[in-house]
Amino acid sequence: MINKIFSSYRTMYILLFILAAAAAIGTFLENDYGNNFAREYVYTSLWYQIIFLLSAINMVIILVKAKVKLLRPGPIFHFAIIIILIGAFVTHNFGIDGLMHIRQGEQSNSVIVGNQHIETPFSIKLNKFELKRYPGSEAPSEFSSDVIVFEKNGDSFRTNIYMNNTLTYKGYKFFQSSYDTDEKGTILSVNKDPGVELTYIGYALLFLGLLLTVFDKKSRLRFLIRKIKKMPIATVLLPLMIMGAAQENYAQKADYSEYIEAYIIDHRDNSKELAADFGRLIVQGPTGRMKPLDTQNKEVLNKLTGKSTWNGMNANQVILGMFSRPNIWKNVNIIKVKTPRLRKLLGVPSTQKYLSFADFFEDGKYRLTKETNAANQLNPSRRGTYERDLLQVDELLNVAFMSYRGMLLKIFPKPNDAKETWVDMPTMFMKLDNESLTRDTETLLDLIYSRKYTEAIPFIKIIQDYQNKEGKNVIPTQKKVEVELWYNGSALFVKLFIAYLLLGFFLLIYSLISMFYNRLVNTKVTFGINLIVLILFLVHAFGIGIRWYIGGYAPISNTYETMVYIAFSSVLAGVVFFRRSAIALGASLIMAGTFIFAAWLGEINPQITSLVPVLKSYWLSIHVSVITASYGFFGVSAILGFITLIIFILRSKKRTHLDSHIKNITYINEITLIIGIILLTIGNFLGAIWANESWGRYWGWDPKETWTYIAIIVYTLVIHLRLFKGIFSYYLFALFSLISYYTILMTYFGVNFYLSGMHSYATGDPVPIPNWVYHSIAIITTISILAYQNRKLKIED
Repeated sequence: MINKIFSSYRTMYILLFILAAAAAIGTFLENDYGNNFAREYVYTSLWYQIIFLLSAINMVIILVKAKVKLLRPGPIFHFAIIIILIGAFVTHNFGIDGLMHIRQGEQSNSVIVGNQHIETPFSIKLNKFELKRYPGSEAPSEFSSDVIVFEKNGDSFRTNIYMNNTLTYKGYKFFQSSYDTDEKGTILSVNKDPGVELTYIGYALLFLGLLLTVFDKKSRLRFLIRKIKKMPIATVLLPLMIMGAAQENYAQKADYSEYIEAYIIDHRDNSKELAADFGRLIVQGPTGRMKPLDTQNKEVLNKLTGKSTWNGMNANQVILGMFSRPNIWKNVNIIKVKTPRLRKLLGVPSTQKYLSFADFFEDGKYRLTKETNAANQLNPSRRGTYERDLLQVDELLNVAFMSYRGMLLKIFPKPNDAKETWVDMPTMFMKLDNESLTRDTETLLDLIYSRKYTEAIPFIKIIQDYQNKEGKNVIPTQKKVEVELWYNGSALFVKLFIAYLLLGFFLLIYSLISMFYNRLVNTKVTFGINLIVLILFLVHAFGIGIRWYIGGYAPISNTYETMVYIAFSSVLAGVVFFRRSAIALGASLIMAGTFIFAAWLGEINPQITSLVPVLKSYWLSIHVSVITASYGFFGVSAILGFITLIIFILRSKKRTHLDSHIKNITYINEITLIIGIILLTIGNFLGAIWANESWGRYWGWDPKETWTYIAIIVYTLVIHLRLFKGIFSYYLFALFSLISYYTILMTYFGVNFYLSGMHSYATGDPVPIPNWVYHSIAIITTISILAYQNRKLKIED
């Protein structure tokens, strides 16, 4: 009886479901009660460890009962999981994980572990703690500890500990964790892990087994690939409806005086050449990144208006006007306000979406003081649309004010400054002792004010020469500047998402017609589509390469960049794996276009920022590249699942040919899921290696780690659904592959907005669940109910 229970796939499902569900609950418990609470009652609790143990026993019994060959890829990575669990058990129960605090000039051998003090068999002296910052910024670039290790017998050696560079000695590993606020003391994370070798052996076997699965001729993946190679290309073209994107034209309805109207027209028509040179100046961003002013101006205009141009003027012209003629521009409707309630409060028509800076003030007093204070006091999760828009507008007003004052224009390097600080225009006038520069800048402002734009151009060149002389240590090369200016003007990814969506929807409509009437696809059309997709893919790769060159690091460190990369991985899936399947190719294009479109929205700004210290690691590029690539495959799978449900709805006795389409799409869907979970699993454990090598722990039950773990379990359940002979159906597989994508959305977006954790590189305040979530659930529920009546279809393995 017991053997029957533990050799059951049903038991496997129940145990894995408990692990995933409990972990999901744990992330919300952690958010409300703290990490220690979640660990004590969920993650490291005895009952959770027992579920792990039972799952491992269940896996072993199933593999033994199936009489698998141990040296085959499948058994290798399954047994690797057991080794990893054993390693984790040893680490948890016998390892040491604590902190050592040392002040400069002092030494210590005491490690704080919880409420205990553990002594190391040697002591460490801190010679000097050094904190480096980005040029002209308070943002830390790197911090390190120069230390001497003393043995009890008097022997010693000197070394340097910094982020991603550890000290390993006598079984202990020391990691640069933090530092004292006065920058004269260091905090080292100390780790002694007897289970690390076992864990790494498990990782190695896991990676080996998963990778060999891709090439093993007897694997499920290769079996499915052989099946789709036999399919006619016409069997899988994707059906969805094309959607047009209409761009709003916002009419500026402000009642300008004749003078203001004349100024705006003159400035628009005659300042282009000056504005172009203005945009070529280098500016020091808030994080210290040196970039063309053109880049920052675009970011500011996009933030204020949600557009890349305004009233026929580019961003450089707008910002040039704002700081040279603030009294005019404060009356220009340039600040976007989303909610009618806020417009009503300010006494403007509810349909007027853009307001002027002056609209927010009355008799010199800020009209939103009371409302913004009340909104700030609200818990972020309780803020509604009105409160969020109110706070956003408040931020925009601050940005506008800083633009009027020239406070964002950090274009003047401080001579002989150790921190390579650049200052803005007001600071330059007050603090830089350079009469020539002050005089030339005043002349520049006077000429712009008088609208003598051509005469002002030489004075831009004077500032440029000053930058090259005093800021030569940090100023980017001319080639890099030219590349970034080209990239800014190209709108490369905007054009890509339009192309992806148009081509993807074309494939879908063409697919629907082909499947519905059971017609073959013209081979010339297929060749043409594949060629276009390949060109778009290469352009996409080129764009990522350009951002890499501009930023100086792999462009996968913030929300915008990772979404662009996920889109890239989606198209990669279509190009490499699904050339013969227009259905999967179309799905990959739709997913790519959707992700780039989402990144392009005003909520997510495409800013190229400098990295925080923990991200300065080659492990970042490997870990994030692999794990986010899996999101693209899972996204394609979700679309394929949705399409399959649509085809189920269209099934009838007169359309029996649709049955073969359902089966073939399911094969492709399963391939997509298998590749996705291989990438997600490898990426997840590469992240564990990165964490262990950077700060001494490969798993901390951080919400993003935990939701990745949940996603792995959920997709494992979906992939193994076929083992339930009496339960599995093409309908269920399609439905589960679709709804499982919510775990990816939670991992990527939900954690950032609803949970607290260390993965804060792209986080935001917790907000109410957006309406699209409810809408998507309603649509999926409706589609699944309609498809349910036609769900019965003979299974072919």
